[in-house]
Amino acid sequence: MNPENEKLQADLSDEALLEKFRQTKDPNLFKSLVRRYQTRVYNAAYRILGNAEEAEDVVQDTCIKLHQNINKFNRNCTFAAWLFRIAHNTCLDILRAKQRKKVAPTITFDPQFNSDTESVFDTTSVISQAADPSPNPAEALEFSEQNEVIAQKLQELPDIQRTVVVLHDIEGFSYQEIAEIVGTSLGTVRSRLHYGRSKLRELLDAYYSSGPVSPASR
Repeated sequence: MNPENEKLQADLSDEALLEKFRQTKDPNLFKSLVRRYQTRVYNAAYRILGNAEEAEDVVQDTCIKLHQNINKFNRNCTFAAWLFRIAHNTCLDILRAKQRKKVAPTITFDPQFNSDTESVFDTTSVISQAADPSPNPAEALEFSEQNEVIAQKLQELPDIQRTVVVLHDIEGFSYQEIAEIVGTSLGTVRSRLHYGRSKLRELLDAYYSSGPVSPASR
Protein backbone atom coordinates (compact mmCIF):
# COMPACT_ATOMS: atom_id res chain seq x y z
CA MET A 1 0.00 0.00 0.00
CA ASN A 2 1.41 3.38 -0.93
CA PRO A 3 1.74 6.19 1.65
CA GLU A 4 -1.00 8.26 0.04
CA ASN A 5 -3.54 5.43 0.39
CA GLU A 6 -2.44 4.83 3.96
CA LYS A 7 -3.05 8.49 4.82
CA LEU A 8 -6.47 8.42 3.16
CA GLN A 9 -7.41 5.35 5.18
CA ALA A 10 -6.09 6.88 8.39
CA ASP A 11 -8.34 9.90 7.86
CA LEU A 12 -11.46 7.74 7.54
CA SER A 13 -13.64 7.00 10.56
CA ASP A 14 -14.05 3.37 11.60
CA GLU A 15 -17.52 3.28 10.14
CA ALA A 16 -16.46 4.87 6.85
CA LEU A 17 -13.53 2.49 6.53
CA LEU A 18 -15.78 -0.48 7.22
CA GLU A 19 -18.32 0.68 4.67
CA LYS A 20 -15.62 1.16 2.07
CA PHE A 21 -14.37 -2.37 2.71
CA ARG A 22 -17.88 -3.77 2.36
CA GLN A 23 -18.16 -2.06 -1.02
CA THR A 24 -14.72 -2.86 -2.43
CA LYS A 25 -13.66 -6.02 -0.56
CA ASP A 26 -10.15 -4.57 -0.54
CA PRO A 27 -8.22 -6.68 2.03
CA ASN A 28 -5.98 -3.72 2.86
CA LEU A 29 -9.00 -1.88 4.24
CA PHE A 30 -9.85 -4.78 6.51
CA LYS A 31 -6.24 -4.96 7.68
CA SER A 32 -6.40 -1.26 8.53
CA LEU A 33 -9.46 -1.84 10.69
CA VAL A 34 -7.77 -4.72 12.47
CA ARG A 35 -4.60 -2.73 13.11
CA ARG A 36 -6.63 0.01 14.78
CA TYR A 37 -8.00 -2.32 17.42
CA GLN A 38 -5.91 -5.47 17.75
CA THR A 39 -3.76 -4.07 20.58
CA ARG A 40 -6.78 -2.76 22.52
CA VAL A 41 -8.64 -6.04 22.10
CA TYR A 42 -5.58 -7.97 23.25
CA ASN A 43 -5.06 -5.76 26.30
CA ALA A 44 -8.70 -5.98 27.38
CA ALA A 45 -8.79 -9.75 26.87
CA TYR A 46 -5.54 -10.14 28.80
CA ARG A 47 -6.87 -8.15 31.75
CA ILE A 48 -10.11 -10.11 31.79
CA LEU A 49 -8.62 -13.57 31.23
CA GLY A 50 -5.16 -13.18 32.72
CA ASN A 51 -3.52 -15.34 30.08
CA ALA A 52 -1.43 -14.14 27.14
CA GLU A 53 -2.11 -17.13 24.90
CA GLU A 54 -5.85 -16.91 25.52
CA ALA A 55 -5.78 -13.17 24.81
CA GLU A 56 -4.04 -13.86 21.50
CA ASP A 57 -6.72 -16.43 20.71
CA VAL A 58 -9.39 -13.83 21.44
CA VAL A 59 -7.77 -11.40 19.01
CA GLN A 60 -7.58 -14.05 16.30
CA ASP A 61 -11.13 -15.29 16.85
CA THR A 62 -12.45 -11.73 16.98
CA CYS A 63 -10.83 -10.90 13.64
CA ILE A 64 -12.29 -14.03 12.06
CA LYS A 65 -15.76 -13.30 13.42
CA LEU A 66 -15.45 -9.67 12.36
CA HIS A 67 -14.72 -10.74 8.80
CA GLN A 68 -17.52 -13.32 8.80
CA ASN A 69 -20.11 -10.87 10.18
CA ILE A 70 -18.96 -7.63 8.57
CA ASN A 71 -22.28 -7.15 6.77
CA LYS A 72 -24.23 -7.37 10.04
CA PHE A 73 -22.85 -4.11 11.41
CA ASN A 74 -25.29 -1.22 11.54
CA ARG A 75 -24.93 2.31 12.86
CA ASN A 76 -27.08 1.76 15.94
CA CYS A 77 -23.81 1.59 17.86
CA THR A 78 -20.19 2.54 17.28
CA PHE A 79 -17.89 0.16 15.46
CA ALA A 80 -15.66 -0.04 18.55
CA ALA A 81 -18.56 -1.14 20.76
CA TRP A 82 -19.68 -3.69 18.18
CA LEU A 83 -16.16 -5.11 17.85
CA PHE A 84 -15.65 -5.29 21.60
CA ARG A 85 -18.95 -7.09 21.96
CA ILE A 86 -17.57 -9.80 19.68
CA ALA A 87 -14.39 -9.90 21.78
CA HIS A 88 -16.38 -9.90 25.02
CA ASN A 89 -18.48 -12.87 23.93
CA THR A 90 -15.30 -14.71 22.98
CA CYS A 91 -13.86 -14.00 26.43
CA LEU A 92 -17.08 -15.27 28.02
CA ASP A 93 -16.74 -18.56 26.17
CA ILE A 94 -13.24 -18.99 27.58
CA LEU A 95 -14.32 -18.03 31.12
CA ARG A 96 -17.18 -20.51 31.01
CA ALA A 97 -14.81 -23.23 29.87
CA LYS A 98 -12.50 -22.36 32.76
CA GLN A 99 -15.36 -22.57 35.22
CA ARG A 100 -16.34 -25.95 33.90
CA LYS A 101 -12.77 -27.15 34.32
CA LYS A 102 -12.51 -25.39 37.71
CA VAL A 103 -9.29 -23.68 36.72
CA ALA A 104 -8.55 -20.47 38.62
CA PRO A 105 -7.32 -17.78 36.17
CA THR A 106 -4.51 -15.35 36.87
CA ILE A 107 -3.82 -11.91 35.46
CA THR A 108 -0.90 -9.54 35.04
CA PHE A 109 -1.10 -5.89 33.98
CA ASP A 110 0.04 -2.50 35.19
CA PRO A 111 -2.75 -0.31 36.58
CA GLN A 112 -1.92 2.32 39.19
CA PHE A 113 -4.48 2.51 42.00
CA ASN A 114 -5.64 6.00 42.92
CA SER A 115 -8.28 6.23 45.67
CA ASP A 116 -8.68 10.00 45.18
CA THR A 117 -10.31 9.70 41.75
CA GLU A 118 -13.62 8.29 40.61
CA SER A 119 -11.88 5.64 38.54
CA VAL A 120 -10.24 2.72 40.32
CA PHE A 121 -7.34 2.95 37.89
CA ASP A 122 -5.36 6.03 36.84
CA THR A 123 -4.49 5.08 33.28
CA THR A 124 -2.40 8.24 32.81
CA SER A 125 -0.14 7.07 35.62
CA VAL A 126 0.07 3.63 34.06
CA ILE A 127 1.35 5.09 30.80
CA SER A 128 3.84 7.38 32.47
CA GLN A 129 5.16 4.59 34.65
CA ALA A 130 5.50 2.24 31.72
CA ALA A 131 7.38 4.90 29.79
CA ASP A 132 9.90 5.52 32.59
CA PRO A 133 13.17 4.06 31.25
CA SER A 134 15.22 4.05 34.43
CA PRO A 135 13.52 3.47 37.80
CA ASN A 136 15.96 2.51 40.49
CA PRO A 137 15.87 -1.18 41.50
CA ALA A 138 14.03 -0.57 44.78
CA GLU A 139 11.33 1.51 43.08
CA ALA A 140 10.95 -1.04 40.29
CA LEU A 141 10.57 -3.89 42.77
CA GLU A 142 8.03 -2.00 44.89
CA PHE A 143 6.03 -0.99 41.83
CA SER A 144 6.09 -4.57 40.56
CA GLU A 145 4.93 -5.96 43.90
CA GLN A 146 2.08 -3.44 44.14
CA ASN A 147 0.96 -4.21 40.60
CA GLU A 148 0.96 -7.91 41.38
CA VAL A 149 -1.29 -7.30 44.38
CA ILE A 150 -3.67 -5.17 42.31
CA ALA A 151 -3.75 -7.86 39.63
CA GLN A 152 -4.52 -10.55 42.17
CA LYS A 153 -7.26 -8.51 43.83
CA LEU A 154 -8.85 -7.65 40.50
CA GLN A 155 -9.06 -11.36 39.77
CA GLU A 156 -11.11 -11.83 42.95
CA LEU A 157 -13.95 -9.79 41.49
CA PRO A 158 -16.83 -11.63 39.84
CA ASP A 159 -16.28 -11.93 36.09
CA ILE A 160 -19.16 -9.57 35.26
CA GLN A 161 -17.81 -6.84 37.57
CA ARG A 162 -14.20 -7.27 36.44
CA THR A 163 -15.23 -6.98 32.79
CA VAL A 164 -17.10 -3.71 33.36
CA VAL A 165 -14.24 -2.24 35.41
CA VAL A 166 -11.76 -3.10 32.64
CA LEU A 167 -13.99 -1.77 29.86
CA HIS A 168 -14.75 1.51 31.65
CA ASP A 169 -11.70 2.33 33.75
CA ILE A 170 -9.04 0.87 31.46
CA GLU A 171 -10.50 0.95 27.95
CA GLY A 172 -12.52 4.13 28.46
CA PHE A 173 -15.87 2.98 27.05
CA SER A 174 -18.98 4.90 28.04
CA TYR A 175 -21.81 3.33 30.03
CA GLN A 176 -23.91 3.13 26.87
CA GLU A 177 -21.14 1.43 24.91
CA ILE A 178 -20.52 -1.07 27.70
CA ALA A 179 -24.24 -1.85 27.83
CA GLU A 180 -24.06 -2.62 24.10
CA ILE A 181 -20.88 -4.68 24.50
CA VAL A 182 -22.07 -6.89 27.36
CA GLY A 183 -25.73 -6.89 26.32
CA THR A 184 -27.33 -5.40 29.40
CA SER A 185 -29.00 -2.20 30.61
CA LEU A 186 -27.34 1.07 31.61
CA GLY A 187 -28.53 0.56 35.18
CA THR A 188 -26.90 -2.85 35.34
CA VAL A 189 -23.64 -1.47 33.97
CA ARG A 190 -23.62 1.30 36.60
CA SER A 191 -24.39 -1.20 39.33
CA ARG A 192 -21.68 -3.65 38.29
CA LEU A 193 -19.13 -0.84 38.01
CA HIS A 194 -20.09 0.58 41.41
CA TYR A 195 -19.87 -2.76 43.20
CA GLY A 196 -16.76 -3.80 41.29
CA ARG A 197 -14.94 -0.62 42.25
CA SER A 198 -16.13 -0.79 45.85
CA LYS A 199 -15.03 -4.41 46.23
CA LEU A 200 -11.66 -3.75 44.63
CA ARG A 201 -11.06 -0.77 46.91
CA GLU A 202 -11.91 -2.91 49.94
CA LEU A 203 -9.46 -5.57 48.83
CA LEU A 204 -6.72 -3.02 48.18
CA ASP A 205 -7.39 -1.09 51.40
CA ALA A 206 -6.86 -4.31 53.35
CA TYR A 207 -3.48 -4.73 51.67
CA TYR A 208 -2.26 -1.15 52.02
CA SER A 209 -3.52 -0.74 55.60
CA SER A 210 -1.47 -3.76 56.61
CA GLY A 211 1.63 -1.69 55.87
CA PRO A 212 3.66 -3.82 53.45
CA VAL A 213 7.39 -3.37 53.83
CA SER A 214 8.90 -1.18 51.14
CA PRO A 215 11.83 -2.83 49.33
CA ALA A 216 13.83 0.36 49.94
CA SER A 217 13.72 -0.29 53.68
CA ARG A 218 14.76 -3.94 53.56
